[in-house]
This record gives sequence, structure tokens and C-alpha cells, in this order.
Amino acid sequence: MRINHFNSLLDGGAATAARRLHAELLKSGVDSRFHYSPSQLRRPEFDASFGQTRWQRQGLAARAISYATFRKRRQALKRLTRMRPDGEEVFTSPYGAPYTAWNRTDCEAEILQLHWVAKFLDYPSFFGSLDPGQPVVWTLHDMNAFTGGCHFSDGCDRFKTGCGGCPQLPSQSDSVVTINDASRLYFQVKQASLVGANLHVVAPSRWLCEAAKSSPMFAGAGSISHIPYGVPVDDFYPMDRLEARARLGIDPNTTLFCFGAMDVKSRRKGSLPMLEALSQIADLPNVEGLVFGNGDLPESDLPRPPIHHVGAVHGLLALRTVYSAADVFVLPSLEDNLPLSGLEAMACGTPIVGFDVGGIPDYVRPGKTGLLARAADSEDLGKKLRTMIMDPATIAEQGLRARRLIESEFGASREAAAYRALYAALLETASASRSMAA
Repeated sequence: MRINHFNSLLDGGAATAARRLHAELLKSGVDSRFHYSPSQLRRPEFDASFGQTRWQRQGLAARAISYATFRKRRQALKRLTRMRPDGEEVFTSPYGAPYTAWNRTDCEAEILQLHWVAKFLDYPSFFGSLDPGQPVVWTLHDMNAFTGGCHFSDGCDRFKTGCGGCPQLPSQSDSVVTINDASRLYFQVKQASLVGANLHVVAPSRWLCEAAKSSPMFAGAGSISHIPYGVPVDDFYPMDRLEARARLGIDPNTTLFCFGAMDVKSRRKGSLPMLEALSQIADLPNVEGLVFGNGDLPESDLPRPPIHHVGAVHGLLALRTVYSAADVFVLPSLEDNLPLSGLEAMACGTPIVGFDVGGIPDYVRPGKTGLLARAADSEDLGKKLRTMIMDPATIAEQGLRARRLIESEFGASREAAAYRALYAALLETASASRSMAA
């Protein structure tokens, strides 16, 4: 059995989840290989199972035409997205590269597994190059695989009817769909590329799984299933809280809440409603905050507790230290799949206060591993956070339950076992089909 993973990047939430699955499969004896975009620099910390993708080569003339067409399309997309406000999620097209036909390996027991492939795959050439019956597993890390370009729809449900009049494209945000409507055209290109593909979709959260099922993009998919992300529980575990705070230079006697995101300024990650929520605990004595990630929190005149900003955090020890130092982890995402930060915090014994959106309720069990506030209701979030901060005994109890939940339902070995079962079933079906054809 050979698994070929494809992910555009080596960093970020989707890349981290994909790399962890790849590592766990290797650990269990599976021939797993990780292919990433040639635009990414080689990383010496990754072993030989990681490699920059080498697509099929075209002739000189065909390659020049493909590149010129790609450049023209990319410039058109830039014009469409130029006026989007700061903090918005990326919007991408199905033409992620000039030509990405897959180099067949003639390996019958082979699975192609897609992850976050925006700005990496050219849909028509990639799917058009696959042999009939070639099993393709697509792990969704956001909504882009079944929309006309957005990665999170921000409440829009036009992906259920083929997109068009996209509210995330200021130049085309109209209910009237025209012949040049980019989101509708992108949707149609994606959908046409998937016709006849032996495609099997996996969503890490129940929310994303149901959204995927509601899009006509996957009407021809062989299956759409739910397999949660797995956390390596031997890497993420509770550190002594006093030791963690000593490493960070934080008062051991303070009550500490934590918030983190790859991009702190991301509107979707909810830093603004979190700041509004913090105004409700600003009067509490001995309470402080800890923020990690790129960028700074938005400006706000609202009162809030003192906040330590440690910037981007890299490495297992640093992440484990941040999560373990906190009493409560705040997860104010306005829309999200199955945030890894929440899983990692819980693995380190820290309960969560967050909004009841996306996949967050999959692991934040109210009264057991944390509390959930009404979606986008900063006042309710503040009340829930205040309730937890004022009850240290409950925080400690929920932290223990959070760790046990990760061990029982979200361990990395459990995720890998579920994928191995899926692979085996797909390869058995593919083998039976070949036998019948012979």
C-alpha cells in the first residue's frame, strides 16, 4: 500500500494535520509519501518521505502556452480580489499552477490523498491525468474543495446551488449571476474536473462533513465520511503549570487565559469579539491573558486585563509550555473546521471557552471539557469566561476531562487506524474491479 499525500504548504493548520497523519502512517508501517509545492523551500528537518512535487513535463511549446494562460488567469483573479478588506480569508481559483498532470507510478496498491491543494493543483490537468478507477481520498481542511473559490463561506450557502454573485468578491457581489461570474465559472470548472473521478471525501468535523454533503460538487463522490484530526498525545501532554509559567515569566498566582492563531488579525478567528468579551472580566483581580501567533490584536478602547503577547510559537516544547501555562483557552472563531489549537490545548489539560460554531462542539462538551457561548455573541462569551475564571476547582476538573477526551477520541493513532481501514476498503474494491475487467 502506497499513500501519496499532496499539500501545498509545509506550515499552517492544514499542513500540520496532514504531516501528523503522514507521520503516524509511517509509524504503522505504511509506505506514505508527502508531496508539496515546488514553490516551497526544502526543509532539512523533514526526512526523505517529503519531496517537492514533480509533475509530468510538457513539450516546450505546450509549456509556454500553459504558463501564459496561467498568468492571465492569475492576474484576472488578482483584479477580482484586490478590493477585499484586510483580515478576510484567501479566495482561490481551480487553476493553482500551469500544468499538474500526475506522474503515474504504476503501483496498483496506490492511494492519492489530497489535503489543502489551493495554489498547487490545476484541476483540469490533474484529474484529467488519472487512470479510471484510481482511488483519490480528499481530506477537507476548509470549504474550498466544494465552493467556487472561498475557503470559508462566512454564512453564505450559495455553494449549495453552484455559487455565483459571490459576496466575498466586491466586484461581483450581486444576486444576479452573469456570464462572467467568476465564482460560478470556478465552481463549474471544479465540478467538470471531478466527473468520473473515484473520489472519496473525508471531513475532520461533523459540521464540514454535512456542508460537503450539501454541495453538488461532490454529487458523484463514492463516499463522504467523518474522521477527526488526531493529536500525538505523547507530544502534547500537561506540563507542570508552575514550570510552564516560569519559562514564560508569568506570575504563578495569576489566573491566565490564552488565545492563539496563526494570524491573530484574522477576522474569522474572532479576535474582535474576544476583545469585547474580555471587557467583562477586566474588573477581576489577578487575571491576565496570553496571546500567541503572528500579528497584533486589533485596536480597542474597551477595558481588558493585562495581556502578554509572545508572538509566533514554534516547536513542541514551546507550544506545550503555552497551553500548559493557561487555566483556560479561549476559542472565539466565528467559523472553523476542527481547530488544532483547541485539540492541542485540551491534550495539555486546558479546558476551553468558545463559540458554538463549526467543529468546535465536536470536542468542547459544555460542563465537561469547557463551555460554549452562542455564535458570535461576545457578551455571552464574556459571561462564560467569567464563570470559568471564578471557579478554579471546575477548571481543574474540566482540564482532566479534556485530556481524557483527547486520549479516547482524538489520538493520532486512532485517526491513522480509521484512514488505514478506508484505504484497505478502497484498494479491495479497486482490485475487484480490475479482476472483473480482466
